[in-house]
Amino acid sequence: TGNWKTWSTTYNPFKGGERKGMAGKLREISVWDDGTGTGERFFCMTAEPGGSFEEELHSLMDRYRESGGDGGDEFLLRFHVSDPARQSELLSRVVKGRRSYVSIVGQPPANGSRVALEAWHLGGMLGKSKEETEEGTVLVARRKHYRLFLAGRRTAAVCGSHDQMQEEFRWLDRVAAAQGGTVPALVHRTWIYCRDIDNNYRGLVEGRNESFDRYGLSPENHYIASTGIEGCTETPGRLLHMDSLGIAGLKQGQVRYMEAPDYLSPTHLYRVAFERGARIVYGDRSHYFISGTASIDAAGNIVHPGNVKRQTVRTLENMRALMERSGGSLSHLKQAVVYLRDWADRDVVECALMDSPLAHVPHLLLKAPVCRPGWLVEIDGIAVNGAGDSSF
Repeated sequence: TGNWKTWSTTYNPFKGGERKGMAGKLREISVWDDGTGTGERFFCMTAEPGGSFEEELHSLMDRYRESGGDGGDEFLLRFHVSDPARQSELLSRVVKGRRSYVSIVGQPPANGSRVALEAWHLGGMLGKSKEETEEGTVLVARRKHYRLFLAGRRTAAVCGSHDQMQEEFRWLDRVAAAQGGTVPALVHRTWIYCRDIDNNYRGLVEGRNESFDRYGLSPENHYIASTGIEGCTETPGRLLHMDSLGIAGLKQGQVRYMEAPDYLSPTHLYRVAFERGARIVYGDRSHYFISGTASIDAAGNIVHPGNVKRQTVRTLENMRALMERSGGSLSHLKQAVVYLRDWADRDVVECALMDSPLAHVPHLLLKAPVCRPGWLVEIDGIAVNGAGDSSF
């Protein structure tokens, strides 16, 4: 399976090198490398607040480039911005011509800046192709035995979160068919961003449930790992945007679903349909895609209502249980995104993270309410370790 190691660089995005309640510098880059030239790099970077959007964006991109972020191995580049209706045009010009999958989400960084980014770089790609149309973008990365693709629709032709969710999956059906398969067979991770989640989440859930019924998916044969969180695009009438990760070339047994039912319930107990996480086992490594995880118990109840610090700790306990039941640990996380309902909780949450394994993991802290008002924090992430299976 090879050996693995993590390298990290640090940067403090707060003026004067300090922030009340913060503990030291934030890690921005992690690397998984087995020495074969097929390593992976993960970036989580937040702009320093205080400038215009243009100033913050250019400074952030300069720092990303100086840290090695301009390489041809860039696979995913996602921006989290404070006002996409005003900022997307400039941002699109800055990244025009980039040969990676670029996503722009309205989720303000919690430190008061206007932009943050996350990126995933894949070493050992044999080639990339990118197709951009009026409907959406599909990026395909070829490796020796597999094709990984990222896909996202750009427009909405219908109204309402229910119909827009079904429209997203119908478009994804065509993407999967072009890759030689179906959505249930190829797509293993989605990130769904929902405008005004308190009003539109139920339509998202019903639209997704009906799409999964159409696919024949159930708790027994499993759903798709997912994060459903507040976020918006530059188009006010567009209530949903979904980024999807698919993998072509996998054999039976390579996809394993992450569960810890004594810690957090299966999602169908509260009438939603997604997996807590998905582990993809390759010959030399495993990828772990942890869905949006909150302070929930084995019966589906909110744990520690009103106490954001204890909710953060419980969320991390749930993530630890998911990783450990799947042959990993939180130390194998390579990046994480932390979503807050209330800006005012950022110091408390960051301090709790600094007392956990996430202190050593590049992560973003964003304002993005969770699907239930009682949940004050949610975290998702990607982990990589050397727990592969040589038969793959």
